[in-house]
Amino acid sequence: MTALKLTKANKILRSTIVLLERKARSDSKPGIWRDAARYLSSGTVTWPEVNVARLARVGDASAIFVPGKVLGTGNLDKKLDVGAFSFSASARTKIERAGGKALTVEDFVKKYPEGSGVALVK
Repeated sequence: MTALKLTKANKILRSTIVLLERKARSDSKPGIWRDAARYLSSGTVTWPEVNVARLARVGDASAIFVPGKVLGTGNLDKKLDVGAFSFSASARTKIERAGGKALTVEDFVKKYPEGSGVALVK
């Protein structure tokens, strides 16, 4: 895997990308973390913006990672652990009201280090 060239001025974003790249290099199956790092390395215009309603339609996964932003349109009626770079206030509220957790990228990677059972939604 080739390292991505980091020219991001946002220090939090840059450290998040580095964390994901390191995780991808240390795992035997780096797919989800490598893909997430590539999405976050692209311009923010190309980042996925996923509504809560889309999260509700994801199959049987109880853990979802969004390499971008989660927005609050729609309803969520199941408990999910959602990791993303950012959340709108209404999305965070809806996820927590359904019994789930809205996690930062760092916290999500700590909780699901292997990425197994995690759905990447883009």
